[in-house]
Amino acid sequence: MQITSAIIFAGGKSSRMGKDKALLPYGEYDSMTEYQYRKLEELFPNVYISAKSDKFDFDANIITDVYAASSPMVALVSVLERLDESAVFVLSVDMPLVDTSVINQLLKQYQESIIKPDILISKSKKGMEPLCAIYSQSILPKAKNLLGENIHRMHTLLDIAVVEVLFFDNQEKFTNINTPEDYRAL
Repeated sequence: MQITSAIIFAGGKSSRMGKDKALLPYGEYDSMTEYQYRKLEELFPNVYISAKSDKFDFDANIITDVYAASSPMVALVSVLERLDESAVFVLSVDMPLVDTSVINQLLKQYQESIIKPDILISKSKKGMEPLCAIYSQSILPKAKNLLGENIHRMHTLLDIAVVEVLFFDNQEKFTNINTPEDYRAL
């Protein structure tokens, strides 16, 4: 079973950054979102951006959240409800150092899994990376139940799911850009 869709989660509030980090320039691109989008286009036939609205200045496939709250759980439910896919790859917009080698290792591991997990997740020395993972359609009822209870923590979803973990030594690849200092350091 091949994964044909990748989703960039770009609907966060960016409160620590002080402005929408999804729209910050990165490398030769006008935004971090476009950088991630172009990277994923090389690996997947279908690339989508999960966000509250289409705020981007390039042509992209947008999946808007179906709930008012802002959280990765809301984005995940919105994506899985919209797409008719057995599984999707998810990457946060603010993790630009996740490279194609990491993504390809996750895809290979998922492909080789005899019993497909609800979630195949990256893990570094910093811990689980729920926004660099593969989510199966089978997780949708559990995620919707958590939202119904107003629980938005992705780690709570991990606690009730069948999870397979792929460990990566290089934790720097999973650096999140959350503050102006993080952005300048990058």
